[in-house]
Amino acid sequence: MRQKPVLLVVLLLLALGAGCTSTPENATPAPVLHYEQGNTSIPINVSEIPVRTFDVNATEVIEIVLADQRAGILLEGGWNITSIRTGFEEEDPNREHIDAEFRNDELSLSFFIEVDEREERATRGRCSPMVWGGRPWPDSKGPRPEDYYQSRPPLTDRFSVVDCQNERIVMVYNETTIFYLYPSYGDANVWDPDRSETGAPQPSHTGRTA
Repeated sequence: MRQKPVLLVVLLLLALGAGCTSTPENATPAPVLHYEQGNTSIPINVSEIPVRTFDVNATEVIEIVLADQRAGILLEGGWNITSIRTGFEEEDPNREHIDAEFRNDELSLSFFIEVDEREERATRGRCSPMVWGGRPWPDSKGPRPEDYYQSRPPLTDRFSVVDCQNERIVMVYNETTIFYLYPSYGDANVWDPDRSETGAPQPSHTGRTA
C-alpha cells in the first residue's frame, strides 16, 4: 500500500514534464515578407524556404537580400528564393557565409547571393554553371557543356551565362551587379547582339520588405 503515493508522484511528474515540452499554441509563425516595386508585389513565405544551416535567422537573411537590387531583378524575372544555406569561401575553406539561393526551374539555373549577417548586407553573387572558355579555368579543358556554361572574357570582371540548347546568353553579371537577365531585364541588343531580336525593358529595381 505504501507504493501508491510514490506511483502517484511519478505519474504527476511525467504529466508536468509532458506539458512543459509541448509546442506553445501562441508560437509566432514565420512571417510573409514582400518584395515591392511600383505596382509589383511578390510575397515571400519564409516558412516555405528550406534553411540548410544552423543558427541563422531566415527572416533577417531574406530581409537583407530583398534590399539588394539583384533580388528584385531575379524575382521580377520569375526566379524564386528556394533555400538558405551555409557556403564556404573559395579562398579560405574555414570561412563561412550564408547563401540565399534563387532558382529558375524553367532555366534549371541557380543564382546565389552571399549574405554577411554581421554587417547586414548582401555581398558577392554567382551563378551555378561551370566556368568554361574565355580564359584557362580548370574546367575549360573539357568539352563544352551541353546545357549551360559561363565564361569570363579577359580583362573584364563580367560573367556571361550561355544557354547551349538555344544558343543565347541568359545572364550577364559580376560579383555585385546583374547587367542582363533573359528575357526580362537589360537590352539584348547590347548584351547578346548576335542573337537578339528585341531589346528587353530595363526598369529600375529596389527591394524592400513590407
